[in-house]
Amino acid sequence: MDLSQYQRKTDIGHVLDAPDMYIGPIQPVETVNWVADQGKIVPKTHMHIAGLYKLFDEVLVNAHDQYIRMKEKSPVSYIQGSCADGTITVTNDGPGIDIAMHPEYNVYIPQLIFGELRTSTNYDKGEKKIVGGKNGFGAKLAIIWSTYAKLETVDATRELKYTQVFRNNLSVIEPPVITKYKKKPYTTLSFTPDYARLGIPGLDADMQQLMERRMMDIAGITDKKVKVSWNGNPLSIQNFSSYIESYGIETKVQDSVPRWEYAFALSDEYMQVSFVNGIHTQKGGRHVDYLVNQLTRKLCAYILLKKKVEVRPSTIKDRLTIFAYCSIENPTFDSQTKDCLTTPITQFGSACEVSDKVVEKVAKLGFLDLALRATEQKELATVKKQDGVKTRTIRGIPKLVDANWAGTSKSSECTLILCEGDSAKASVVSGLSKKDRDAFGVYPMRGKMLNVRDESLTRINDNKEIHELKQIMGLEIGKKYTVEDVRARLRYGKILFMTDQDPDGSHIKGLGINMFGSLWESLLKQSGFIGFMNTPIIKAKKGTKEVVFYNEGQYDTWKADDPKGWDIKYYKGLGTSTSKEFVQYFQEKQKHVVQFEWREQCGDSIDKVFNKKRADDRKRWLEAYSKDVFLDTSHRTISYSQFIDNELSHFSIYDCKRSIPSVVDGFKPSQRKIMYGVFKKKLVKEIKVAQLSGYVSEHSAYHHGEASLNGTIVNMAQDFVGSNNLNLLTPNGQFGTRLEGGKDSASERYIFTQLSPFTRMIFPEADDAVLEYNHDDGDPIEPVYYVPILPMVLVNGCRGIGTGTSTNVLCYHPGHLIDYLVARLQGSNDKLSLVPHYRGFQGTIDLKQGKYVVKGVYAKKELVVHLTELPVGVWTVEYKEYLESQIGVTIKEYSDNSTDKVVDMSIRLMAECDVEKVLKLSTTLSISNMNLFDADEHLKKYAEIHDIMEEYYDVRYATYEKRKVHQLKVLRDTLHKVEQKVKYIRAVLSGKLDLRNKKQDVLYRELASLDIEMREESYAYLTKMPMDSVTQEKVEALEKEFREIQEEVARLTAMTVEQMWIQELVALKKAI
Repeated sequence: MDLSQYQRKTDIGHVLDAPDMYIGPIQPVETVNWVADQGKIVPKTHMHIAGLYKLFDEVLVNAHDQYIRMKEKSPVSYIQGSCADGTITVTNDGPGIDIAMHPEYNVYIPQLIFGELRTSTNYDKGEKKIVGGKNGFGAKLAIIWSTYAKLETVDATRELKYTQVFRNNLSVIEPPVITKYKKKPYTTLSFTPDYARLGIPGLDADMQQLMERRMMDIAGITDKKVKVSWNGNPLSIQNFSSYIESYGIETKVQDSVPRWEYAFALSDEYMQVSFVNGIHTQKGGRHVDYLVNQLTRKLCAYILLKKKVEVRPSTIKDRLTIFAYCSIENPTFDSQTKDCLTTPITQFGSACEVSDKVVEKVAKLGFLDLALRATEQKELATVKKQDGVKTRTIRGIPKLVDANWAGTSKSSECTLILCEGDSAKASVVSGLSKKDRDAFGVYPMRGKMLNVRDESLTRINDNKEIHELKQIMGLEIGKKYTVEDVRARLRYGKILFMTDQDPDGSHIKGLGINMFGSLWESLLKQSGFIGFMNTPIIKAKKGTKEVVFYNEGQYDTWKADDPKGWDIKYYKGLGTSTSKEFVQYFQEKQKHVVQFEWREQCGDSIDKVFNKKRADDRKRWLEAYSKDVFLDTSHRTISYSQFIDNELSHFSIYDCKRSIPSVVDGFKPSQRKIMYGVFKKKLVKEIKVAQLSGYVSEHSAYHHGEASLNGTIVNMAQDFVGSNNLNLLTPNGQFGTRLEGGKDSASERYIFTQLSPFTRMIFPEADDAVLEYNHDDGDPIEPVYYVPILPMVLVNGCRGIGTGTSTNVLCYHPGHLIDYLVARLQGSNDKLSLVPHYRGFQGTIDLKQGKYVVKGVYAKKELVVHLTELPVGVWTVEYKEYLESQIGVTIKEYSDNSTDKVVDMSIRLMAECDVEKVLKLSTTLSISNMNLFDADEHLKKYAEIHDIMEEYYDVRYATYEKRKVHQLKVLRDTLHKVEQKVKYIRAVLSGKLDLRNKKQDVLYRELASLDIEMREESYAYLTKMPMDSVTQEKVEALEKEFREIQEEVARLTAMTVEQMWIQELVALKKAI
């Protein structure tokens, strides 16, 4: 073996012979690079020598490092680059290099730094640096790869200027020239690359354009106070934003946090432009992945939430452009060329969370539409495979009762009846004759149909009812049907809805109309394609006479004449009708079937109600609502707009009432029914929640399932932080905690509740007689609203979403509300102004710029945050899930010692940051969406809590007046009754009245002659008294009762409403 093959290189020789290791390849390669072109940055294909470019880059990064080091001391004000006659020069001002002899190496510091390898100020591993220099090569590589280099630096402290020349690849180091110098300090390095070694004659125009772009990079990532120039021409770039715009990108989403600045844009393909500590990381690295992964993950979740569309992160990334500049502590790279950052995320020394606000803005750049288009194309191809076809027989839909002619040449004569549920189907089928079965099919829908508007095709097609309807009808997605198509391509020629006559039945019809209007509008435009069977809601019978009503408005008009002797029957469900009545409906279908027709505004009317984006239009639509307007079904044809405005509007208001409370009592109907039930049952002893919901459902005509009622009862009894300020029911058992916001409550079979001790003080029993009550099937149920002595809508707040509107009222301290009312009743005219209050909350709530800022409680020591309270409405388990998602992003680790009542967490941050923002320890609450039903049951928006208080106050005051009148009337009536009883007993005892062996008419005459008065046209209240109560002792007892009632009448007569109210408020304040 030839032993001479083993060689030892000098340091300089190794740099020159192994350029790939130090500066990158020196062979020309055809490459597409972004270059400067008349102030813009554009892509250009050229022969690129990566090593030559790196020489310039190393020197430029040195200048940028000086800008970073001196930021807080003696800031750099300019960085200049130039190229002339093949010589490249980079200059920056600011403190120069110490011009002094090194005490150990006996060489001047500038020569040590620039003329000897493995010398640097960056070797201290204990120091955390955010500069580009790292290994001690840097600008020395440029000098080694040059035939000539010249260093100039000014030491302002010593007032010296240092000049030194290096030649022939650092093989010649001329002695420095040191002179006195009192002007502004600077550092300049000029070098002429060894073009012969590089195999080129000199710098071509393409390389100079690339170098100019690199100067533009520096201009973009330095402070605008730093003037950056190239060849003597100042660059126009002032900041990172204008730098990005030089790429021709005008629309972008940009954000920054300490040590990080980034922007996202939509592009035809993925592109990243990134910098670490001034270094251009051409291949990106973990800093780019860190931001991109956050964005794509969150953006996919955002699109899923907003559009119910699942998108892969790669779909987003493929069209993403990201610009990023960050400062990383002691960064590591994949090579000396520093093209790709390899530092682990946990060692960045800082954190940068892509906020939800940024994600939302990025979505609106076009990514949302992009994702939807891509998904729709795939969905359409998939869904089309499952389109319906016209076929004689349908398999796999067992609940379908198919018409005998469906799918045949007579299919256009067939009508598909859509009803709700199996029981409705049985009722409908019972009315069909044998002949009807030829032309009528029946399909029972399970609950309400999906609102398909703005839904994905996949979700639409996955809906069982819609998928089966496509098969039953033979419908094709995306098909525009003509009249001829209906005959030739569909299995049925018409749709007929048969639903309950209540608001929910109207909604089912509306959702069906919306489905066809959204997917097959061409069918809606064909008159008579859709219709409905108009069945009665009420029948009145008297002997052989029968009056039928198709809406409650007709019935109310008829009832106003106070008809006597009529039996009233309510038909709220189809199941109320008998088989005989269904037969009658179909026999008289010309009388009962109402068909829809398309008119000019119909499309807009349908869209207005079902398009989620048109909430404001729905609000205006509901503002014009009148409960006295009903759909006139005496006509056989109506427009879709008439149906929506005159019938579906009743459902929309009904839906709002279920979701939005009354300003008077703060209750939604389900809550009011529960209170009615517990008051009626006098629930002072505990009862299982499941039993209570059954009782309430039975006694208050609740029609929506006991499961929902169970949840409402549980919510009304909850008392953890962020739930109720005053829980009207007691939580006897596990009713949920702040750990999961009440979702962790036990089953309703195992928990008990009863009235809280103060509840009847808030809702005085004395009020019950003067309240206005609702009726169901003619029987009284819960009141239209209760009238508490305290505005409970402000005590416990509320949230709710109805048709076209939502509401959010914050919670306030009940004691402060009592104080305000007492002062008001005593003559104060102060305006109500309170800060929200949540019982047990230890954080702060402050008003800032029209919103309330809610903060948790924490203490910070170095990078450890000890958290002892979360913002209102942020639940412990939910917050832990957030912390889990932030491990490796903004936090290193956390520990949790929280209980069901107390928050106790310790969180270790990755780096210094805005703690409240990063850890989400601050939220905002607003009073801008306080929509409530007013005392007249109209939806109304309240601008301030004072407006709520004013409306409530007037109703409560009037209720006291009514109550006082009623109580005095009852007392006086009782007084009269007692007086008559005394007269009666004395007459018997004195012998003036003998009851023995007398007929009633004789006895009544004798009583009248004694000036004893009847009650309700009868003396039964006296004559049915037991004889053992006709005694002198009873007279004395009655006389005592008479005096006590007189005193109560006098006391109540003298008492003002103000005094009554204050008395009850004072008692309540003591109780709570």
